[in-house]
Amino acid sequence: MVESDATVEAWRRVRALTQGPEALAPANAVAERAGITPTLARALVALTADRPTSMRELAGALRCDASYVTAVVDGLEQHGLARRTAHPTDRRIKVVELTAEGAALAGRLQAALDVAPEALRALSPTDLQALLRVLRKT
Repeated sequence: MVESDATVEAWRRVRALTQGPEALAPANAVAERAGITPTLARALVALTADRPTSMRELAGALRCDASYVTAVVDGLEQHGLARRTAHPTDRRIKVVELTAEGAALAGRLQAALDVAPEALRALSPTDLQALLRVLRKT
């Protein structure tokens, strides 16, 4: 599929705005202060505080191989941020749940991710509402 120049440019700008260094810097700073890697931070944010998450679900959320998730969860456990247990009804499935410390750190990471980059904060109220209208269509 060949995309129009405008589509390509829009997609590149959205990626730069949401995935660029400025957008991720606040969360990376929280992770660094906590002594964890950005990968462990991503895993913490992907985990649900109110219910255990299967290793397979976590792999899907992180878009990685299940064997890699094992190493990620090992790291979370080593930092006391999560624990791995057997699924309550299917002992073949391993689930991951946040510890109280992990849930608190995940909350701080999410709050840091919610800090909008300067380019977005600089939009006028009219432009911001126009952007929201477009984004809500997706």
